[in-house]
Amino acid sequence: MNEIQRTQQRTLSYWFGDGITEIVGGIALALVGLPLYAAARLDMTWLSSIGLGAMILLFPASAKVVRFLKDRITHPRTGYVSYPKRPASKRRRGLVIALLLMVPVIATLIVLGDQSLQGIPSRALLLGMCVGMGAAFLIRALKMHLPRFYLSSAVCLAVAALGWALELGFVEGLGLLWLALGGTLFVTGSCALLVYLHRHPRIEVENGFDEGL
Repeated sequence: MNEIQRTQQRTLSYWFGDGITEIVGGIALALVGLPLYAAARLDMTWLSSIGLGAMILLFPASAKVVRFLKDRITHPRTGYVSYPKRPASKRRRGLVIALLLMVPVIATLIVLGDQSLQGIPSRALLLGMCVGMGAAFLIRALKMHLPRFYLSSAVCLAVAALGWALELGFVEGLGLLWLALGGTLFVTGSCALLVYLHRHPRIEVENGFDEGL
């Protein structure tokens, strides 16, 4: 690992060290997951529209909330570090790939007659999503040396197993995943924030705070 990669990893670890990202993200996920799960359990399909609307509104807004809280809580204590952004070309490429992957998946579900998202193809899609997210959290835990992400990974894998065993439909399973993961992230993030506040009391200086990190 070269020095650039080590610097990037330290920056990522710093960004997640205070738990704020997890707290905000966990709340957003839970608020999206609750109406999705309720829509399936209560047979009230209109609730799923609320969940999708919440996803469109909350996920972009959560980034602004994180930055607002970091400006008030983190930066006065341990300085300012910006989140390392991927180049615009890579972000565009990732969006295009995601869209291209969605088209054949949706087409396959329609061809297989699984428009209700209750059949084996939809369950397999849910299983793949849960396992993929579990793997992503596992990699994050290893790369950033943050053991609490192992718990998030385990929750994703547990939902995968539970959803397959109980034959949950895609909407119900996705709602359960967001609820379980959101709750987990909120708890682990809150614990991380309490530890962070204990270790880093607010530094009061006459002309503001140091942004030299």
